[in-house]
Amino acid sequence: MNKKIPIILIILVLLFGVSFFVYSPVIFQEGNPWPQIKGIAQLNFSNTDIVKLLNSDNKYMTKSKNGQEIIKSFMKDMGYEFIEQMGSGYFFKSQTGEGVDATHKYYSRFYSLWNITKNIEQPQISVIEELQECLPKSDIVSHEKCNELLATIRNFDDCVNAGFSIMKSNPPQCATLDGVIFIDETNSTWLTD
Repeated sequence: MNKKIPIILIILVLLFGVSFFVYSPVIFQEGNPWPQIKGIAQLNFSNTDIVKLLNSDNKYMTKSKNGQEIIKSFMKDMGYEFIEQMGSGYFFKSQTGEGVDATHKYYSRFYSLWNITKNIEQPQISVIEELQECLPKSDIVSHEKCNELLATIRNFDDCVNAGFSIMKSNPPQCATLDGVIFIDETNSTWLTD
């Protein structure tokens, strides 16, 4: 009986070692596996459907079964309505217009990881900045882009709103980078530099 215990222990250690080696890519796919192990324990032993992972501001874990519905419900509770899905990305929007993306990734076939990030509005590039970028280039794509941008400027107000300066003249005039001059014929009160 005493000889069987060490043999059983050796077999168990070997099985554990082989299993650990085979499944190590899954276990360590996110680096330190401790937050995921704790998340799996919380999902299985508590009454919760979604868990915020330890030491993370925007990573969550759900079970893979019905994970999409769980994240949609979670985001709805936070004030975001589901807009659309594109591949593994789920897009949500609040009533104030703030957008949130939730990207899905399988941790294993049983668990899903969700990365939830708020969309930060990029400052809009003015027409003049886009033109300054494409005008010096000689390729066809840049030339077509510049022509499209210049075609959107059809009058004095469009010229000023695009960021071009107003010339000190009577009546005021605005010139685009390609030399087209628009004259203010509305007697507006545009301030000249």
